[in-house]
Amino acid sequence: MANFGVLALAPPLLAIVLAMTTRQTLVSLFAGVWIGALLVAGWNPIAATALTMDWLVEVVRSPFDTKFILLIMFMGAGAAFIYRSGGILALERWIGDRVDTARESHILTWLIGVFIFFDSYTSTVVTGNATRELSQENRSSREMHAYVLDSTTSPVTTFGPVSNWIGFQVSMIIAGFEATEVTAAELGATPFGLFLESIPWNIYCFMAFFMVGFIAFTQRYFGPMLDAEWRARKTGNTIREDATPLSDVSQDVGEVSEKNPSLVNFFLPILVLLGVGLVSMWWLGGGHRPGVDIATAFQETDVALGLLYGAFAFMLTGFVGALGYRTMDLETASETIIDGFKTMNIAIAIIVLAWAIGLAAEKVGTAEFIVDTMVGSGVPGGFLPAIIFVAAAFVAFTTGTSWGTMAILTPLAIPLGYELVGPSILPVLIGVLFGGAIWGDHSSPISDTTVMSSIFAGSDHIDHVNTQIPFAGTAAGVTLIALALYGFGVRTPYVSLPLAFVLTMGAVLAFNRIDARRKGLPEVMPSAEDIESGNVDVEAIENGEVDGNNGTHEYFSLVPVLAIVVVAGYLVLLFAFATLGG
Repeated sequence: MANFGVLALAPPLLAIVLAMTTRQTLVSLFAGVWIGALLVAGWNPIAATALTMDWLVEVVRSPFDTKFILLIMFMGAGAAFIYRSGGILALERWIGDRVDTARESHILTWLIGVFIFFDSYTSTVVTGNATRELSQENRSSREMHAYVLDSTTSPVTTFGPVSNWIGFQVSMIIAGFEATEVTAAELGATPFGLFLESIPWNIYCFMAFFMVGFIAFTQRYFGPMLDAEWRARKTGNTIREDATPLSDVSQDVGEVSEKNPSLVNFFLPILVLLGVGLVSMWWLGGGHRPGVDIATAFQETDVALGLLYGAFAFMLTGFVGALGYRTMDLETASETIIDGFKTMNIAIAIIVLAWAIGLAAEKVGTAEFIVDTMVGSGVPGGFLPAIIFVAAAFVAFTTGTSWGTMAILTPLAIPLGYELVGPSILPVLIGVLFGGAIWGDHSSPISDTTVMSSIFAGSDHIDHVNTQIPFAGTAAGVTLIALALYGFGVRTPYVSLPLAFVLTMGAVLAFNRIDARRKGLPEVMPSAEDIESGNVDVEAIENGEVDGNNGTHEYFSLVPVLAIVVVAGYLVLLFAFATLGG
């Protein structure tokens, strides 16, 4: 391979700079691929264009990547059935009468987001539509609804246990292996095994997810969200005056059928996806053979094929359920499959270009150049996770894409960590890189998932970004403290994670108290019912008499208790899943 020197940085740097200036992720990623081809083709633009096409074909023809594209499409179709068959409508009707406060609507949105763990786009569409009207009826601000959607979906789908995010992230780890020029046998771990080991180190995602629930349960806000929630509770204006809510694009997945909506069409496809996906990965890893334990089976499995089987079963269950409950005829069900495929078009385009820019970086030696430079600079290996987290956060914030960031940085971080420290640091780097990429996604106004959250909450987009950044920044700050401690020798996530949870709770309570007192507003946000009944004296609050006017809430009603049980079960499943990589 030719030595391009500092020009080896051109593919990822050009993609980053163009994304910052043009706000066009697809064009920027393509330009990054093309400039890499231009270097390899000896500055011949025609040959570079032809080589770019070859690279795109090469990544699409890769067996892993082909399976992944198919499972993305099946996921989209299955999600379309959940929505169009009336499954989500049945859920809304079933739970709606049991939710009569803004607090409970926040918790319900968080809870449904846990169930839709297989795709972030799907989670935003389904959860947003299921709870938007309920949230507004209970006088929750649209900014808060958008925050709950945005900061629940990406963390949950990045962990899985069965999701298209896992497939993509494993494909990026494979690209990192190729850039490092080592095999799984040499590292003593498979790409999927490393992903599993990285889960406890994705501290930002744990904190972001936890903060949503903690703020929803305690009703303690700070920053612009405190003002937004007080406005909504006091006046009923769920959106700021003169704000411009983004339009709802639910037409992309079709109109909801009101013919015999059933909870079966919501829960059964998700349970089938989980069951078939996990059993398939266990089987493909040889778990059915004598002497092969569960951990070995999951480390040796074909994760893309296992997820593909699960995604197909997900779509098929939705199809059969729609016909079986007569919520749609055969023609409409067939159209739903196609409409579901269409919802994933942009995601597939980003994925293919992300793979291609990783290949371009490999061809020009980007990883080798960075590794050689960093190794020669004497960067302390213990502080490399903090550096990678900040780098990923910056790239994702400026480009608006967590997946694109993972594609750019994973093939660089893995060889860098391997050369500077060794295999032991790779799970840490992978976890913090994925977390940093998602922080940038949460905070960037050009992020597709952030835009979708604004759309399906009916929120003004900039208002959503402005109210979410202080919360995302708090979770990121706690993550950096944990990573600084890693640099000073605290090298186990089972110390860092509990400490991070405590710091997050302390930060939320402290920021809430400081900001509420500064603004003369209640520390615990009262419900609309408390305000209307006079239990909370709005006039006294506006005259600066806040004491005695905090909200009171029923902490052990059905929805909060159900959320605690489900989330606890989800976390147990998640950490059991993560231990399979050890």
